[in-house]
Amino acid sequence: MILPIRNLFFLFGFVFSIFLISSSPLSFGDVGSVSVESFDVDYNIENGVLDSIFLDPDFIELIITMDTISDGTIELKIPRNLLDAKFDTTDDVFFILVDGFETDYAEINSNSDSRTLVIPFFSGDSVIDIIGTDALTPFSTESEIPSWIKNNAGWWADGQIDDVAFIQGIQYLITENIMFIPETEPGESSGSGIPSWIKNNAGWWADGQIDDVAFIQGIQYLITNGILEVK
Repeated sequence: MILPIRNLFFLFGFVFSIFLISSSPLSFGDVGSVSVESFDVDYNIENGVLDSIFLDPDFIELIITMDTISDGTIELKIPRNLLDAKFDTTDDVFFILVDGFETDYAEINSNSDSRTLVIPFFSGDSVIDIIGTDALTPFSTESEIPSWIKNNAGWWADGQIDDVAFIQGIQYLITENIMFIPETEPGESSGSGIPSWIKNNAGWWADGQIDDVAFIQGIQYLITNGILEVK
C-alpha cells in the first residue's frame, strides 16, 4: 500500500523530531540523595548538576549550590525534621530565593515526614535559598576555631590574600590541630576552583553574620570536592 504524500511528510516529520529530541546535548539530569545533618535530602535536577546542600540553622534555611547550563527545575524532598514552614500547626509556604530573587515554586507532595518542592531556575543560576520557620538545631560539631582566623577569612574575602594562601593557611591550621573539623570524606578535585559562595561565607563569618558551623560546612565542601587536601 502506498501512503498519501501528506502522511509521508507527517511520518518523516515525527521521526525527525524524535531524533532531534534524543540527540539534544542541552538537556540532562542529575538524580541522587545528599545527607544533611544525618537526614537524606532526595533531589532531581533538570539541566543542571548539584554541588551541595547544607543547613544554616541561624537563618532557618537550606542552601543549595549547583551548576546550570539551561533553564530547568530542581525537585527536592525535604525532611520536616530538617526544615519546615509552619503557621501555628498548619503548613505555611517556604520563602525561596534563586540567586537572590524571590521565586515561586510548586509543592507536589507532602506528608507527615517530608515536603517535596519543585523550584524553577534560569540558565546560569547557582544558589537557591529555601527559608522556613523551623530548622534542626545541630548538636555541637566538636569543631573549634580560634578567633584570629576570622582575620584571615576577612582578608581573603576582601581580596587581600589569594586563594592559594587561604587554602594553605587552612591546611596548616587543620594539620597542626589548631582548627578541628568533623571527619570528612575527601574527594577528587574537579579542577573548577573555589566557588564564589565559599568566599562569601568567609566574609560573612568574619563579619559575624553566620556562625562557626556554617563556615566549617564550607571547609568540608572544599575537602569533599578535592579543593582542600588534609593529610
